[in-house]
Amino acid sequence: MIAAELNGKIPSTLQNSEDLLTSSVIGLFQYLSSHSYFQSVLESSVNLNGHQLTFDSPVKECCFVFWPKLENSEPDVLLRLKTESDSEILICIEAKYWSHKSSHEDESIDLQDRTNSQRDQLAREIEDIHKVNCLRYLNINRSKLNSIVLIYLTNHTYLPREEILESILHVNGVHFEKGQLYWLTWREIHNSISKIKNFLTLQDLKLLNDLKKLLEKKGLQSFNGFQHHVEKVSGINITYNTALNSYSWNCKNDVEKLHWYYGGKQNG
Repeated sequence: MIAAELNGKIPSTLQNSEDLLTSSVIGLFQYLSSHSYFQSVLESSVNLNGHQLTFDSPVKECCFVFWPKLENSEPDVLLRLKTESDSEILICIEAKYWSHKSSHEDESIDLQDRTNSQRDQLAREIEDIHKVNCLRYLNINRSKLNSIVLIYLTNHTYLPREEILESILHVNGVHFEKGQLYWLTWREIHNSISKIKNFLTLQDLKLLNDLKKLLEKKGLQSFNGFQHHVEKVSGINITYNTALNSYSWNCKNDVEKLHWYYGGKQNG
C-alpha cells in the first residue's frame, strides 16, 4: 500500500483517509525485525504533565489489533506489549489526520440516557479498554498488567490540551488518571525514525525509508532547516546626500495594538 501511495496510485478520495494512513504507518512497524523501532516512537508520546511514555525494560513482544469492536467504541489500534521484565502493557491508539474527535459529551442529556454518539469518543475508549472483556480479548494476564494507556495520535503542531482535558473529565466508571492519556503527533514519528542510525537489517532500512518518504509526501514532518545551500549575498553600499539633524515622531502618537493567533488562542 505504501508503494501505491508513493507513486500516486491512490484515488483522490482516499488520500486523506485516516484508516489508510494508520494502516500504512502503524501497520508497517509489525513487520520490522525489532520492536525497538516502535518502542522509540511510543516513547515520544507526552501527557499533560509533560512526561514522556516510558517502559520498565525493552519491549520483547507486541501484538497489534486494528479496529477492534469493543463494547462502546472502535479504536484504531490496540497493542498488547510485553517487556523483558515480563510485565504487560495495554495501549490504545486513536488516530486522527484532518478530523477531530468523532463525538463529544452531550451534557444536556442525563448520562444514563446518552447514546455512544452523545459521549466523548476518547472517554468511551478509555472506559472500554479497562473492562474485563477487553483484557480477555487481548489475552492479557491482569496480575502482570503494568499499565493501561491511551495515545491520541493527531496532526496538531501543539498539544491539544483542551481536547484531552475534555475527554478525561467525562470518563466514568473506571479509575483513570490524566497521566495515562498521552498525545503523539505524526511528525514525531518521522522525527523518531530519522534519528535511527544503526539498522538491524537491510529490510528494516528499506521499510523505514519508505515510511519517511510517505510522511514527507503528506507533509507530516517537522521543519529541520533549509536543505539547499543559500548563496552569499554581497554587501550593499548606501550613501545619503542630505544630512538629517533631528527626528520627530509626533505624527505617530497612537500606535495600534497588534493581535496574533497561535494554537487557536489570541495573543496581543
